[in-house]
Amino acid sequence: MLTKRKMIVPALVLVIIIGVTGVIVWQQFHLPEKAITGLISVIDDVGRNVTITEYPPKRIVSLEPGCTEILFALGLGDKVFGVDEFSDYPPEVQERVKAGNLTVVGSFGEAFNVEAIMGLQPNLILASGGIQHLIGIIEELEGLGLPVVVIYPKGVDGVFSDILLIGEITGQMDEADALMTNMVKRIREVTDKTQNLPRPRVYIEYFFDGGYWSYGSESFASELIYMAGGINVFAGYAGKYLSTSTEEVLKADPEIIIISEGSMAEACGLSPEVIRERSAWNEVYAVRNDQIYEIDEDFISRASPRIVDGLEALAKIIHPEVFG
Repeated sequence: MLTKRKMIVPALVLVIIIGVTGVIVWQQFHLPEKAITGLISVIDDVGRNVTITEYPPKRIVSLEPGCTEILFALGLGDKVFGVDEFSDYPPEVQERVKAGNLTVVGSFGEAFNVEAIMGLQPNLILASGGIQHLIGIIEELEGLGLPVVVIYPKGVDGVFSDILLIGEITGQMDEADALMTNMVKRIREVTDKTQNLPRPRVYIEYFFDGGYWSYGSESFASELIYMAGGINVFAGYAGKYLSTSTEEVLKADPEIIIISEGSMAEACGLSPEVIRERSAWNEVYAVRNDQIYEIDEDFISRASPRIVDGLEALAKIIHPEVFG
């Protein structure tokens, strides 16, 4: 049986028409698949038709941290036998890795161990479509007869869609629906309060290497900033990421600067002190007024349920008078 997900409406519209969305979700994901066992086919995020011959799958390997987080949020932790090196949430993931009952099979930054993946005998593998060199490993795994579903959401609405997709291919539709409903509720609690507030200019930096790396219009961060009641100073730039300069930041003159806190920032030594000490940056409004903050990088970069944590954290930074 072949099922194809319809595009979920953009998140800002979604939170307004939550009742209608609930009906759509119920109709699309709770009718025919409930009785399916043995085999199911789906269309993944890059348009591939993937057939899962052992449904619901009992042995899953995740090659992407966001996918790992979704699986555990859906109560599927006991069915996850392999993860990538960067999967570190929820804490149970690292606890199981240390205990030796969850295998790290490599990372997209280096290479995945095909033999290790094969040894886990998975009947479902989840991978990301955002890293170009993953195409080879995906094709290799498929050539070995393993079903690989590629997850590559575009925007917050894409995360909702993928939660439902993973719920569908694992037989956890009720759990996926409940998770999404809770996320939408929390988003609405923020957007109802921010939609008519003034929108300060916000600049997020997550890395520097000669240029300053920030988020463009197609990133989760840019969308979350808007939902939290601000405006991304680089929302006019296409793509997810961009390298900017002192001149461009001075021109944008952000009222709030947020730096990501995590492995990327640690790798380059990014900190509020570094921002303050940059030549000419004392001319920036946010620096002059000490409006420099930190946020967990995973909240705004991973396609997982924690994007709502990111939204709530951003709302507290951007509008402390409302969310403080």
